[in-house]
Amino acid sequence: TTPHNSPMPLSKAEAKFVKEGVRANIRSDGRGRLDFRDMVLQTGVIPGCNGSAQLKLAETDVLVGVKVDLAEPSPDFPEEGSLRFSVECCTGASFEFESRGIDILNLELERCLDRVMANSGAIDLKKLGVISGQQCWVVYVDVLILSSGGNLFDAASIATKAALQDMRLPKFTLSGSEEDETGIEIEISDDPEQGVALDVSALPVCVSFTKIDGVYVLDTTLAEEQCADARLTFAVNQNGHVFTVQKGGVGGVDPEAVTDMLQVARRVGVGLCESVHRCVERLHLSPPKSFLE
Repeated sequence: TTPHNSPMPLSKAEAKFVKEGVRANIRSDGRGRLDFRDMVLQTGVIPGCNGSAQLKLAETDVLVGVKVDLAEPSPDFPEEGSLRFSVECCTGASFEFESRGIDILNLELERCLDRVMANSGAIDLKKLGVISGQQCWVVYVDVLILSSGGNLFDAASIATKAALQDMRLPKFTLSGSEEDETGIEIEISDDPEQGVALDVSALPVCVSFTKIDGVYVLDTTLAEEQCADARLTFAVNQNGHVFTVQKGGVGGVDPEAVTDMLQVARRVGVGLCESVHRCVERLHLSPPKSFLE
């Protein structure tokens, strides 16, 4: 059965139309195979958060909120803080995962963001340290998929990168010493204007290729994802460095096509990272905080 609020499955005629358009390099919305849809990015959209962003990619709407809190660091990494991700998707967000349930999609997106953002080495986690072995910042990133028009992995990564660039860590001062009876005390400023930005310039975004009827396309719609055989997601940063490659879907990927996809993923990923960085910087300088990419 089709979940509540899910788009109806394509008929054979509709699927044929989508596939023929992809093969002809004229998709149903007029794009070529390697074209992204227009994006609208906003920052500072959630009051009370340390950072936030909302990305609209046609019908795909992703909201990200970032909160930070003090906690004890891991004994294995006493000088580092950490990032923790939570994802909640709307019903019917992806046909690739529909048969396995929305919880599996949430988990896959969380794992993807964790690999790409937290464990890629793109952020210096020592910048989140406060008192070695005692206190650090934990960055909680909550991703909410408000509506899905396809290409969730790329959209979630772009919105998350923007929200982390928008984030400001609270300014703090330390007093006392470990020899004192009260130990080292932390005084945290409650003035958000005094907050400190975290360098996230090296964070990658996802660039996903979807195989449809033997050809590969970027930024798929939900209709196109119903016709998909496989997906290959590259995580690329502003320098063109590829951090991870993740395969999705049940079909195979042509080995000879991977090299070409890698080159395109680097070019597209660099462009997306540069656009996000410029956009967030511009929004901080000139509210209202919205920008059409």
